Amino acid sequence: MTRSGGGSNGTPSARGEDAGAVELVMPAGRAWEPVMRLVLGGMANRLDLRFEELDDLQLAVERLLAEAGPPDTVRLSFEVTPTGIRARVGPLREQVIAAALQGPRGPSERLDLRRILETVVDSFGVELEDGDLIVRLEKVTRSP
Repeated sequence: MTRSGGGSNGTPSARGEDAGAVELVMPAGRAWEPVMRLVLGGMANRLDLRFEELDDLQLAVERLLAEAGPPDTVRLSFEVTPTGIRARVGPLREQVIAAALQGPRGPSERLDLRRILETVVDSFGVELEDGDLIVRLEKVTRSP
């Protein structure tokens, strides 16, 4: 299921102040990742994002799902902000996220979830929504 909103006619407008958002609820699992890539790729195309910006955000979402994805369904939302794209991914397995993102930093040569997110997105955080653990990712793609 996808839902989008945006301009006055309900369609997102490229680089506009109200460029919209898309929410996708899909079964968990690697077999469904191409659906996420398609949705995110469509938003990136509409916003004239560079390939590197799109690739960074896709990698962040895919790694989150691979390491802490839920057993049944996952909700992904992508929102255009004045400076880029905000993604929200969840619900995720709390213990995995707590250990990876809120625990002590691992050795600098270790390629773990925290290090990947620190490299490919500009900020990330953990939120609690209706009892579910959600990770917020921010990718800056332009000046405000």
